[in-house]
Amino acid sequence: MKPVQTPEAWTNTDLWRAAAAIPGVSVQEDRDGLEARLFGAETSGEARLFQTDGRLEFQGGITASRGHAGDNDGRAAIAALVAGEHPAMVRTPVFGCSLFATNCRKEEGAGKP
Repeated sequence: MKPVQTPEAWTNTDLWRAAAAIPGVSVQEDRDGLEARLFGAETSGEARLFQTDGRLEFQGGITASRGHAGDNDGRAAIAALVAGEHPAMVRTPVFGCSLFATNCRKEEGAGKP
């Protein structure tokens, strides 16, 4: 999510470049959180996975705690769903910063993703 008042280079981060380097991934900027609002996302760590027919299959976090990387229930659920399997969980807790609270963005280093 990129607030409209931030400079164009604001999304040019190591994380952005790493995600863009994944084969088959298209990284998109969500200007002022329009997409996040459309899908009801409120937290930076929130993920949702939809079927091609629009059915919501997974909603939640894909980290075990704020700033965590590695194995966790959310990541396992998405991997299972993409593989056509049935995960143990389809909702997991979300950890992260509010997408729309400006005080949280300041605490997170000026809001960089």
